Amino acid sequence: MVRLLSALALSLVAGAVQADVWVWDPSASIDQRFDDNYTINPDNPSSVSATRIVGSLGLSRESQATAIKGLLRADALVTIGDDGSGGAGGELNSNRILFLDLTRNQARSKYGVNLNAKVDTPSRDISADITDLSATAADTGASVTQTENVARQRVILSPYFSYNLSRRATLDTELSFSQVRHSLPSAADSIRKQFELGNPGVPIPDNLTIDDVGVFTVSDELDDFNEQSVDIGYRYKLSPISTFSVFLGYNQFSTETEADPAVIFPFEEKIPDDDERQILRNPKRTAKSNTAKFRVGWDRALSQTLSLGIQLGVFRTDFDNSDLFRADDESVLSAEDREEKLDNAEGSEQGYLGAVTISRLFGIARYTGKIGFDVLPSNVGSQVESLEAVGDYERELGPLLDFSFRIRAYEPDAINASSDDEFARRFLSMEPKLVWRFSRSWTAAASYRYRRQKSQTDINSGVSNALLFSLKYSPPLEIRDLNKGS
Repeated sequence: MVRLLSALALSLVAGAVQADVWVWDPSASIDQRFDDNYTINPDNPSSVSATRIVGSLGLSRESQATAIKGLLRADALVTIGDDGSGGAGGELNSNRILFLDLTRNQARSKYGVNLNAKVDTPSRDISADITDLSATAADTGASVTQTENVARQRVILSPYFSYNLSRRATLDTELSFSQVRHSLPSAADSIRKQFELGNPGVPIPDNLTIDDVGVFTVSDELDDFNEQSVDIGYRYKLSPISTFSVFLGYNQFSTETEADPAVIFPFEEKIPDDDERQILRNPKRTAKSNTAKFRVGWDRALSQTLSLGIQLGVFRTDFDNSDLFRADDESVLSAEDREEKLDNAEGSEQGYLGAVTISRLFGIARYTGKIGFDVLPSNVGSQVESLEAVGDYERELGPLLDFSFRIRAYEPDAINASSDDEFARRFLSMEPKLVWRFSRSWTAAASYRYRRQKSQTDINSGVSNALLFSLKYSPPLEIRDLNKGS
């Protein structure tokens, strides 16, 4: 597989060398955020002020046969307040993004490879470029990492191939290899979290040390995971205004996670923290799942300005958690409960998939909506069954002024979840935004972001109100100006 991907990349790069010209698109911006409850904590609101300086470089080169596109972005972020890092903030963090797409076109086919790499910090959703209308609340929401003070490294490599079987029929295939790794929390953060668990509602002392909590074993930390998937799609054009499609997908998912809470680890097997030896961690174990998906779809242009898309399907997930509770593990369970847990370590779940999308272009305004349910990996290392509804409105208020509004409702639930599933929650967000291109090189943006979340593990709802501002400079570029005009 490595040789195949290397040969594909060399072929694409060789074609790119023969392309017309390289186009470089640098930019720099400064962003500011004020949020009265960044972590959406229902009991202890976490007010933050976050300032970010961003530098990015886009590149592209295209010819009739080959296209290469890329983006490199890095920022410096300072947050004052509780962004999940514990304490008053002020620490300098950085988010870094690398995107590269290579495509080769032939008479009846197209193939390429996509690379997406990201290193980000706890303050992740400020990393969205709010000067871009399409970047409004783009995160999937399948994450509970907002309150975790750890960096995340994510790499996704996706080779793809498309072939025109006839003038009406097209076959699409895509492979995807994903890897997500998390850094460990600092010793100070682990001590703070342990104090909160043992003393609910008690203010955290300013000079908290290990002596205030004693020796303890850390639990409920973020999981590293790998995912490999293959997707095959067949599209057939029934008429100039309607298309029928069939999609098949299969993925393998494995995560390095904590053992079942009932397992008792001998003290000598526990792993001490590098910075504080009295903070212990249990050895990680592996949980696996395989998911197969089947969907059929139909897309139709109902009029020149109105289009509709429908997809329906089913999925089956086979999970194997036998490594989380082994037959030779010492535990606190009775003999009956032990046998029940061993019997339920492997199993499967079935469910339905579906999505309905609608889009209407009405002069200078565009309306889009989507409601769907799907299965996807979370940022924490667990397969999540999600229900999502999104509505978007975009309008040109003037030649240089754009307005957008997004409302989003989201409800995830982990597959094979226990009664205290941390994903089981209801999330609602609304965000109106203004983008003003007041000169050829300068763009200003402002938005208000409302978020509300009710978790199954908490009786109260968390509410967040945020104001976001951005000022962006991009040197004049004729190609960018032509794209905006079109």
